[in-house]
Amino acid sequence: MRRWLGRGAAMGAALWLAACASVAPPDGAPVHSDFAADGRLVARGEVDGRHVNENANFRWRRSGETVTVELGSPLGETRARLIATPQEASIRMSDGREAHADDADQLLTELTGLTLPVAQLRWWIEGREAPSLPVKELSAEPAASRSIEQAGWQVSFYDAAPFPKRLVLKREALEVRVAVSTWP
Repeated sequence: MRRWLGRGAAMGAALWLAACASVAPPDGAPVHSDFAADGRLVARGEVDGRHVNENANFRWRRSGETVTVELGSPLGETRARLIATPQEASIRMSDGREAHADDADQLLTELTGLTLPVAQLRWWIEGREAPSLPVKELSAEPAASRSIEQAGWQVSFYDAAPFPKRLVLKREALEVRVAVSTWP
């Protein structure tokens, strides 16, 4: 399945599948019923021996546990639409091609063969720790509101009140920068 996605679109899809993975919080944890963000992401470095240099615009909407993410080129052309629920994940490319899997983790692996923080990024984009996983507080980088280490990733939140305007994710030779332009 991974052959039908272009390299750039596949990486963009991989990064935002990570953001849209839907994981229910533990009992008693508050959940924002609706959440939205528009912005841009940049990924640079290496993953699994592959050089990565990707840019994408995104439009992310979550209503309850259903997340819809539209990925676009830097010029605004929509490349893909991702939908994730606790039961399944699907992607539809601008040319009509589609793929489905039981969950976003599985779809990400099938599309790209890459390992990224699928379930965790869904929480980090909202400025929260992923539930049920150990977290280590780190000394914040200059100008960072907060930095943590979770699931093997260093996550720095910037301008995080009430939600982060920027995130920087680092693991080994990969850095992913997320800039949120609006929280509609």
